[in-house]
Amino acid sequence: MATIFDLLVSRCGLSQLEAAEYLGVRIDTVKSWASGRRQPQDAVLGDLARLAEKIARAADEAIAQIDAMAASHGPPDAIDLGLASDDTEARDLGWPCVGAQAACLGAVVAAGITRGYTFRVSPRGATPPTAAAADAHDRSR
Repeated sequence: MATIFDLLVSRCGLSQLEAAEYLGVRIDTVKSWASGRRQPQDAVLGDLARLAEKIARAADEAIAQIDAMAASHGPPDAIDLGLASDDTEARDLGWPCVGAQAACLGAVVAAGITRGYTFRVSPRGATPPTAAAADAHDRSR
């Protein structure tokens, strides 16, 4: 049986390990919350709810930008989505991990497909945001 914690983790696109890192707790703690053996504090659920809201807002903003561009220039042939190659790159883009960024991009794709848009996932550094994140990531090494 799913728990509220489990549903929020899933909605945010996080693995249990990513949830542990994001929340700053041990993986065993996440596993006990996910199984329902222990109840997470309200603050933990709040952190996940805020991340879910960030994902939803970012997806809504992206679709609004795509719609605006399509209205003024016609629909694009395909929309390139740049997915971070690792969590460090995802953090450079403002996400706690690749899973959260992927959840956002998945929401964009779901909304965009219903509007008739075509998408493709571009390799690391192929779009301006991921190129900037890749550069920042490479400089930090």
